[in-house]
Amino acid sequence: MSRGRWLLHLLAAGLVLIGATVSAGPAAAATCTGVNCYRYWVDMSFTGLWMTPSAGPVAPGSTYSFTALVTNTGWRTGGNTAPRPWEGPTSGVVYVDFQPGTTAGAPVGCFTEAPATACYACYNGGLVIDCQNIPTNTTYQLTTSFRAPQTPGTYTALIYIHDFQSPRPWSEYDPNNNRVTLTYQVG
Repeated sequence: MSRGRWLLHLLAAGLVLIGATVSAGPAAAATCTGVNCYRYWVDMSFTGLWMTPSAGPVAPGSTYSFTALVTNTGWRTGGNTAPRPWEGPTSGVVYVDFQPGTTAGAPVGCFTEAPATACYACYNGGLVIDCQNIPTNTTYQLTTSFRAPQTPGTYTALIYIHDFQSPRPWSEYDPNNNRVTLTYQVG
């Protein structure tokens, strides 16, 4: 084979290899293992919850409120250490729903010192606060007010944290701490 033909074959083989490499796309990420491999998590949780008035039953037709402290505690897992609180990612959009346990009362409104929040009426006579996102090691105090029903009785409120998007845009370390119930009396 002449030297020119040999270079031509070498050039063609090189182009075939380049084409195969480019068309194959990026390689799949390798599984993270070993002592230097860590994963960082969001952990949304309730770090406080109370009702006002706190003593005795709520008078029928009066205004009462729920206040929740919602915290994003970051966690780190992996490597050669046990899971521990750590600087984690900022959450995606976080909603905190306050369901008063009765549709006989009426939502009154929301108050929060958290930045970029909004309050909306939602199903079952409840209120939801849109917290946008919550940075790691940050706690927001969220308060919702309701008008008590006229009918005396025992009611169970459900307060829960959830994301706006599905599937969840962040990895939750412990999703089991995102719901609480509170029982109260009207009478």
